[in-house]
Amino acid sequence: MQMQLLVILLAYICICQRMENHDWMYTGHASMTPEWMTKTNAFLEHSFGEAARGSSRMSCPCSKCDNRVRKNRKNVGEDLCKYGFTPNYTCWIHHGEADRIREEMVRPRLEAFDGDAGVAD
Repeated sequence: MQMQLLVILLAYICICQRMENHDWMYTGHASMTPEWMTKTNAFLEHSFGEAARGSSRMSCPCSKCDNRVRKNRKNVGEDLCKYGFTPNYTCWIHHGEADRIREEMVRPRLEAFDGDAGVAD
């Protein structure tokens, strides 16, 4: 069982490193570059779209709230413009990428493990 948890953790880390480069979150905030504004808006579209699963409030990823406070889209957008993204939030586990991780790597691993009747390789 410990080996299976280790495999899942390593898979999570690998997928987070492979995902879209989110450097723009930190390089363009101070001067509000067009890239930062466009990609921040796309982040909001994604987070409050399909990833929200019908919720009108999401964890606010600004550096002040640090994903600990749930807010509506307008307030999250305002906070991001004012405070920028929380440091090192490069794998959006609170905003839809956790679903990608589960679908791309963890679920197939678990299904393979179940197919072996729970016997690790």
